[in-house]
Amino acid sequence: MKRLLIFAFVAMMMGTAEVQAQNWLDALKNAATTAVDKVTGGKLTAATIYGTWKYSQPGIKLSSSENALSDIAASAATTSIQQKMATYYEKVGIKAGACSFTFNEDGTFTSTFGQRTSGGTFTFNAETNQLVLKYETGLLKLGAINAYAYMTGGDLQILFPMDNLLKVLTSLGSASGTLATITTLLKSYDSVKVGFEFSK
Repeated sequence: MKRLLIFAFVAMMMGTAEVQAQNWLDALKNAATTAVDKVTGGKLTAATIYGTWKYSQPGIKLSSSENALSDIAASAATTSIQQKMATYYEKVGIKAGACSFTFNEDGTFTSTFGQRTSGGTFTFNAETNQLVLKYETGLLKLGAINAYAYMTGGDLQILFPMDNLLKVLTSLGSASGTLATITTLLKSYDSVKVGFEFSK
């Protein structure tokens, strides 16, 4: 019996170590992509933004210094926050398989959040990573929304300053209690951009 308990404990610890190692490998990959995007002045994102991207999880970018080690640490720290954010996103229908963005080379885009499909035009500034979404058709009457686009690993993050994210979530019908919880969750960080992460 004692041997069985020891074996179970060792197996559990090995499993935890594997998960932690995978988190750090993902963080390293994401930080490497971030570094390439910085070196190329955002041209990596500019070259790969086109096409249809399907929502996979909340996106978040914490403030970090210019050195790569800080980027790795910041990337690793986002995992638990993303898991908490996913719970709140699901309350307004933002979940895998239900949301997507399509960016076309003619400068138009469409976004789908559940049953709401809207579209308009967009501009992307590679030097600042600023993405301006001008909603012109569909159910989301948002007008022009300032966001930021980043490649992280092979995924695309569309992130917003906190006030713009709240505007988007409000338009999707998020309850004030959910918005307050998200605000509380993130207020301890000096600089944070939050939004959505997509994969092809």
